Amino acid sequence: MMKKTRFACLLLACALLFTGCMAAPPDSLIRGGTDGQSLISASTAELTPASRSVALYFRYGNSAYLAPEERLIQVQRNESLEKALVQALIDGPSAAAPALTPLFPAGTEVLAVTTQDDTLFITFNDAFLGRYADEPGDAAIGEWRTEGPMRRQLCLDSLAAALTEAGLCVQVQVLVYQGAGKSTSMRLQKGFLNRTSDDTLLPPLTRREDCLLTPYRTASLLLSAWMAQDWASLYDLTAQEGAFPRPSEQTAADVFAASQVLTGFSLSPGTVSYDGQTAVFSAEFTLQGTGRDDTMSGYPLTLIREGGLWKMDYGRLLGMMQSR
Repeated sequence: MMKKTRFACLLLACALLFTGCMAAPPDSLIRGGTDGQSLISASTAELTPASRSVALYFRYGNSAYLAPEERLIQVQRNESLEKALVQALIDGPSAAAPALTPLFPAGTEVLAVTTQDDTLFITFNDAFLGRYADEPGDAAIGEWRTEGPMRRQLCLDSLAAALTEAGLCVQVQVLVYQGAGKSTSMRLQKGFLNRTSDDTLLPPLTRREDCLLTPYRTASLLLSAWMAQDWASLYDLTAQEGAFPRPSEQTAADVFAASQVLTGFSLSPGTVSYDGQTAVFSAEFTLQGTGRDDTMSGYPLTLIREGGLWKMDYGRLLGMMQSR
């Protein structure tokens, strides 16, 4: 009898202990400390976000190219890296990248990001379909006949470029939620590009290399600016802090204008250094001479990386422009 009583008491104690454990807050974790046990909240808002270095692609000035800004983005514990990266693209380039311009219309929000196989599905609100702040109501007016479609295509390309470079997908499918009353497909339509009623569905986005400002395209833009005597664009393609720091834009423009006149050029494919910080090309120039043009072959054109962008040292540029 005594043994049965002790066994019943033991069962009762275990039951009370189990009940006490079940009464603990379900959203809390118990951590042992030097002064006993303490409760810590598992609320995601209170957890430290993770940092991730990514390449975010934005438009380079007013050009038809995308260029990267290398940035650390914060990924909250309750969100995916994919969504944090898309949000960073919507937010636009940082103040440290003044040569880059944003590509999403004001008010754009990312509502959801999901993955199926190799495809990343991104759902935006209907502000994604809206006009840009500087875009006229009539999209067929003047330069906007080409500017609007190009800007929107670059916006799409920036998504594919950043997400594929981060290794997060192979292709991107853009969806737009326009409200519960809309019966049309959420998939992006071709009319989005030129603001028409064309309801042809656009295919999933893949990485498009010909819109990225690679070292080769940067070197080509630099030589094209020299040939067109576009000193403002040439100045933007020079490094702020190289071996020979560049002067003010006006001073540089005066020096550029006094240099030789470039009438033609060609470039080798070039090579990028092992550390990815320099790129070198073999250039051939045709320079305006007295009576006939002069040709210079095998000139080593060197670019350096500055803030994620390819630039040319100001001193090296002057040496090239004043070479004989």
